[in-house]
Amino acid sequence: MNKKYSKWSAILSIICAITIFTSYAIAPQEPEASMVVLLKILFFTSIFAGVLSLILSYLAFKNKEEGFLKKIAPIIILLILLVFALSIIGIIVSLGDLF
Repeated sequence: MNKKYSKWSAILSIICAITIFTSYAIAPQEPEASMVVLLKILFFTSIFAGVLSLILSYLAFKNKEEGFLKKIAPIIILLILLVFALSIIGIIVSLGDLF
């Protein structure tokens, strides 16, 4: 069977994860000039790739494609959200130490 949706869904979800973490990894404390543009490009590319990968994953489920590739996009997106949730919890806990 042709796995056209699930393959692209997995590829786009990996691109989403790489671009979002790259944008946070290279961001300085106070970005200036071209760094701001680069960070915006990486961030919005990540959001676009993530939404598109979820749409393609949905289409793969709808077309009943076989294999595990159609499940990769939701798993990666959930892992990204989990990392951000844990980061926010860590920030809140560390702010509690200031008082």
